[in-house]
Amino acid sequence: MTDAAPSVSGRPRLDALLVYSGRGVRAIGMGILAVLIAIYLDAVGFSTPRIGFLLGVSLVGGVALSSLVVVAGPVMSRRNWFVLLGVITGFSGILLVVTDNFWLLTIGSFFGAFAASGMHHGPIVQLEQAGLAEVATPEQRTKSFAYLSVFSSGGRAFGALLAGLATVLIKIFDLEPVDAYRITISMYAILNFGAAAIYMALSSAVETGTIGVGRFTNPLRTKSRGRILGISGLFGIDSMAGGMVSDAFVSFWLFIHFGVNEGTIGAVLVVAQIWNLGSIWAAPYVARRIGLLNTMVWTQIGANLLLIAFALAPTLPIAIGLFILRELFNEMDVPTRQSYVMAIAPPDERVVMAGANNLGRTVFRMPSTTFTGLLWSNSVTAAPFIIAATAKLVYDVAVYAAFRGVKPPEEDLRASDEAEEAALDGTTEVPATDRTL
Repeated sequence: MTDAAPSVSGRPRLDALLVYSGRGVRAIGMGILAVLIAIYLDAVGFSTPRIGFLLGVSLVGGVALSSLVVVAGPVMSRRNWFVLLGVITGFSGILLVVTDNFWLLTIGSFFGAFAASGMHHGPIVQLEQAGLAEVATPEQRTKSFAYLSVFSSGGRAFGALLAGLATVLIKIFDLEPVDAYRITISMYAILNFGAAAIYMALSSAVETGTIGVGRFTNPLRTKSRGRILGISGLFGIDSMAGGMVSDAFVSFWLFIHFGVNEGTIGAVLVVAQIWNLGSIWAAPYVARRIGLLNTMVWTQIGANLLLIAFALAPTLPIAIGLFILRELFNEMDVPTRQSYVMAIAPPDERVVMAGANNLGRTVFRMPSTTFTGLLWSNSVTAAPFIIAATAKLVYDVAVYAAFRGVKPPEEDLRASDEAEEAALDGTTEVPATDRTL
């Protein structure tokens, strides 16, 4: 078995709340930066290629820091890694608002996640996943990851609203735009320092016995390297396809293909976000009924078929209806995927598993937006959506075929209990987690 009850030492419930809170606080900062970073860099006087370079460096830095945590994770405690990374990001945020030197900002972007590319990437993400897997019981693990996603989505939404402070400072207090942006973006640094302070309160419950023993980890020599590399590569395909059809491209498609105005597009995305939150909340309950892998795969097959239908929709109302319906299923694989990979990895290899998944998803996602841009270089067609959905369907089938026989321990135990009850009742009912849809 590769899962176990959380450690009896420390404060597991409080630690889970601290991890949620740290994610929420960081997500607020990320929401602010997502709205203002490109606008601010343009106002400072950087050209579009230089802005693109700075944001690209941020992605490279995320990969490098994630790799560092994978290899050097056992050198010190997870708590210290949480705090260190939060402090580094905070200082990078300070650098963003106190200088307009391009090369200093390049250094800041490398360490500070200026690209604001989301909360499913970066070195802290793998620490969150490994830590939550330690403090949550197997039966509560998926629900814990669902809570993490809810804190993340809520934080980013609130951060996007806080970014409006810049407009208030410009229009009401008559500040210069650059100064207003700097004051607002300074909250990014403050929030990351705040997250580091939250992480300082973590207890030993988030640790494993191999953390802090002063040795490095070779991911290629771990006991579960086959699973780690196999599932990480598959997740990379899924991430690349997802990057091809991000909300920015959906918005552009609605704008060009159907002539929808910005306000309507915004309203559609707000409704979609609400459905996303609903799917995240529902994921643990669906997974308990049909199993983690089944939930990951079958909900995504439905979402990807709806994506193809959306791209081929003949009218705007049908397109919007199909897109919103897709969002009911689209995020259901996020907490179930995170829970599944933590369940099938030994506790001392969870940071490696989470880090490999993180790296695979990030590296494969890098060229995805460029690919969509090339497909749309001559005319805006449905091609990116159909190609992305097809790639995702291939991923769904591949991950199901490869890991159908690899069940989390709690599902094996539940299936065993159901089989015993069925034997006592004289029936041969198929256990819930062995059913397909």
